[in-house]
Amino acid sequence: MSASRARGVELVKNCLSRIGCLTLILVVVAAGWWFRDDIAGWWNRLEITASSQPSEDLARRAEEELGRLAESGGAAGLELSQAEIQSLLTYRAEPLLPAGVSDLLVELRDSTLLVSARVDPRELDGLASPELVERLLTDSARVVVELAPGVLQPGVATIEVVTLQAGSVVVPSMMVPWILGSLDLPGVETTGKLLLIPLPARVERFEVEGGELIVRIDRGDGD
Repeated sequence: MSASRARGVELVKNCLSRIGCLTLILVVVAAGWWFRDDIAGWWNRLEITASSQPSEDLARRAEEELGRLAESGGAAGLELSQAEIQSLLTYRAEPLLPAGVSDLLVELRDSTLLVSARVDPRELDGLASPELVERLLTDSARVVVELAPGVLQPGVATIEVVTLQAGSVVVPSMMVPWILGSLDLPGVETTGKLLLIPLPARVERFEVEGGELIVRIDRGDGD
């Protein structure tokens, strides 16, 4: 394995551990079930309708691009297509997921991306209160998160949680800050609906545009 690819693999693992995907999914499911009678009028179904066919070659190429970005000096950038991101999720992220969480899908939209996973509470391991989770979600369901990447200020990347949906239940936006504040995300700060992502470089651009996730960084010393 090349040094750049190894660095890419490490970045994927770090990303998964920081985002705490299992915790986020469980909180969304619990909140949606608990407030299901109050949010009947908030129906706004999210659905991934244009998924891409993943491949090992695309996953390897995306890893190498991430590795080169991490090792670069000065200004650098990358553009990841939906197919490349889907390949990373399928061939790199899914093997790291806990039991009960599977079938990761992604769809890039005009300025946001949808990330989806299927959750089966009967297979989830290592939960503090498995009986509670099974009561909240008796059957497997697809959880969808709509995310909007951005830059709060030069050097600070953000991910806004636009919409959370568990099955057919959409969690009201007013609940998102409370949900994010209740999560344990090591090294990640939250403010409102934003996740502040710590990166070892000055982030100049972090957005979805033209069917790609675009990242631009600058490791220079200037402000």
